[in-house]
Amino acid sequence: MTSAGLDSFKKLLLATREREREIRSDVTKAKWQVAFSWAARALAWSTLAPAVSKSLRTSVNTAVAARRADVTTLKENLAASHISVSFDMETAVAGPHRRMLEAFDKLSMSNRSWALQTSQQIDHVKARSVARVVVSRRALTIGRRSDPLVNTNDLPLAIGIQNGQATAFFYPGFILVVSAGKADFALIDITELEIAYSRTEFTETEAIPSDATMARKVWAKSNKNGTRDKRFKDNRELPVMIYGEINLKSPGGMGEALMFSRDDAPREFVTAVVELQRVLKSEPRLRVGTTRDLISKG
Repeated sequence: MTSAGLDSFKKLLLATREREREIRSDVTKAKWQVAFSWAARALAWSTLAPAVSKSLRTSVNTAVAARRADVTTLKENLAASHISVSFDMETAVAGPHRRMLEAFDKLSMSNRSWALQTSQQIDHVKARSVARVVVSRRALTIGRRSDPLVNTNDLPLAIGIQNGQATAFFYPGFILVVSAGKADFALIDITELEIAYSRTEFTETEAIPSDATMARKVWAKSNKNGTRDKRFKDNRELPVMIYGEINLKSPGGMGEALMFSRDDAPREFVTAVVELQRVLKSEPRLRVGTTRDLISKG
C-alpha cells in the first residue's frame, strides 16, 4: 500500500520501531537487575558478620545506583527513539492544511458517524420497501491523535478503517496507516488519495442523530406507490435522513466509505483535502525531515 516516493521514509520508521523494541527489552532487563540488586542489599543487611556486611552493603548500594541510572538512561533513549517530523511548509500549503484540520475537527463533532461495510441490492417490490439497497455499517472511530512512532507539532487526523483493524493518520504530506496490533504499517502520499463527497438519503432504523436533517418519512412496509401496506399490523413510519458520505481510495488498495450525520462537515472536509492536494501538486513538495537522531544504547 505504501506509495513509491515514501519507501525511504518507511525504512526509517521500520528501523526506528525495531530500535524501540530493543530499548524496551533492555529496560525490562535493567528493571529485573534493580530488583535482584535490592534483594542482595536486603541480604547484606541481614548478615551477622559486620565487616562482610559493610563490604556487601557498599557493593550492593553501588550496584543498585548503577542499575537505576541504566533504567533512567534507557527510558530517555526510548523517548528519543520516536521520529519527530518537521514539515517545512510554504505559506501556500500552510493555509489549506490549517483549513483541513479545522474541517476535520468539525467533522469529528458529528453526533453519529459510521463506516459502511457492505451494501446489497434488493428487490424492493418483494421486500415491500421503498429502499433498493441494504447497507450494513459500524460505529466509526474518529478524532485527533498521533501514532507513537511519529511525533508532530499538531495532532494528526485519525480515522478507523478496515473494519476497525487499522487506523489512518493524516499528516500534512502523507497518510500513515497502522494495523490494530501495530504489526504492520503503510505510507500513502496524500496527493495519491482519491477522496469524494456525496449527499446520501438513508432510511434510519436506529436513533435519530440530533444534528441530522430529515428529508421525509416512509413506511417500513409499503406498496409500490409508497403508501402504507396495511397487511402488516406493526408497520411503522421510518425517517429518511440526509447524511454526508466520504469515499477514500488509494492506488495501494485503500477503499473506505464513511457516513456522517452532518451533511455540511463531510463536504467541507473533502473540499479542504482537495485544495491541499492541488497546492501540494503545484508547489514544491513538503520537505520531511527528522529533528531528532536515534540515541545509542546506554
